[in-house]
Amino acid sequence: MSSNGQSSGLRKLMQNKKFQELFWYFVFGVLTTLVNLITFALLDKLISAKWPVKVFKWDFDFFDLFINVIAWVVAIVFAYVTNKLFVFHTKGNVLKEFISFVVARLFTFFAFELGLFSLSIMVMENAMNMPKDDVFLSFMNFDVTNKYLVKLFIAVFVVVANYIFSKIFIFKKDKKADTADLSSKDADPSADSSKSGMPESEA
Repeated sequence: MSSNGQSSGLRKLMQNKKFQELFWYFVFGVLTTLVNLITFALLDKLISAKWPVKVFKWDFDFFDLFINVIAWVVAIVFAYVTNKLFVFHTKGNVLKEFISFVVARLFTFFAFELGLFSLSIMVMENAMNMPKDDVFLSFMNFDVTNKYLVKLFIAVFVVVANYIFSKIFIFKKDKKADTADLSSKDADPSADSSKSGMPESEA
C-alpha cells in the first residue's frame, strides 16, 4: 500500500466519530487512572497509618480501603467532567447525568475497587506470600510496591466496565439526537444536488 493510501486511511479513521469517542475515552481513562493512583499514593505516603483487621482468618489493613475511597472520589469528579466535555459531548442536565454517573461508578467501585481489590490483596498476602508493602521496583526515589500492582490490575476492569455503563446508560440520549440530525441531513436531497452540481429533475 502506498504512503498516500495509508495517510488517507488514517485520516478517515481519525475522522470517524466512533473511533474519536473510543480514542478520547481511552486517553481520559488513562488520565483518570493516574489521578486515582497518584491520589492513593500521596495519601499512602503522607499518612503513615495502619488499621489491621481480621477477615475470617486473613489479615487485612483497613486503611488501604479508606484511602482507596478518597482516591475514587477525586477520580470520579475528574472522570465526569472530562467524559461530558471531551468524550461524549453531552448537553443534558448536569445534576441528572452526574447522579447516573455516580450510581454506575458506585457499582464498579464496590465490585472492583473495593471487592476485587480487597480480595486480591488478601490472596496476594495470605495465599501467595507476597506482602503488599514489598517493593516491586523503585523509580525516582518512589517505591512501587505490590499494592500498586494490584491497583493497576483492577484499573483495567474498571475502565472497561465504566465505558460500557457510560455508553449504554448515562450519555445515551445525546447520541440518539446526533443520529437523528445525521439522518435528517441525509434525507435532504437538495444538499446532495448542490454538491454534485446536477440539476434536479423536473416533473
